[in-house]
Amino acid sequence: MNVYRKVFIYLSLLLNMKCGEIASRPPIVITPDETLDKAVELLATHDVGILVVVDRNNPNKPVGVLSERDVVRALAWRAPLTVTVREVATTTGLIYVYTDDPVELAAGKMVKHGIRHVLVLNKSGDLYGVISQRDIVALYATHKTPTPAHPSL
Repeated sequence: MNVYRKVFIYLSLLLNMKCGEIASRPPIVITPDETLDKAVELLATHDVGILVVVDRNNPNKPVGVLSERDVVRALAWRAPLTVTVREVATTTGLIYVYTDDPVELAAGKMVKHGIRHVLVLNKSGDLYGVISQRDIVALYATHKTPTPAHPSL
């Protein structure tokens, strides 16, 4: 099979899938007043690269993210493990998609912003899940090349 044809088939697969279909759920969350120590424990225990920082009074409302990169930066600045998540998390310019957006949009936002994860929100703006680069690679790796409906494809 021609390599361009394979790429076309995989791209059409991605274009037809919605973010809600591949989002990792439930997202692993933390509140802003928790410590960096607790955040590191959650990242390791759940084998994830990002925690969604949520409002203490509304766990469906994302107010930030804490990524492995944020943790490394905090440690490089010699922040103690007792520092709060609020002090080291990214809390502005959150990047997100909606459950009914195409996966291609999530991948494009990751590339455009140089990030490894995007938040997935439902139509009400509540936290639904997270899509990681790993989720997109897994989608690509686990789908077999479909038989084309038209022989000239």
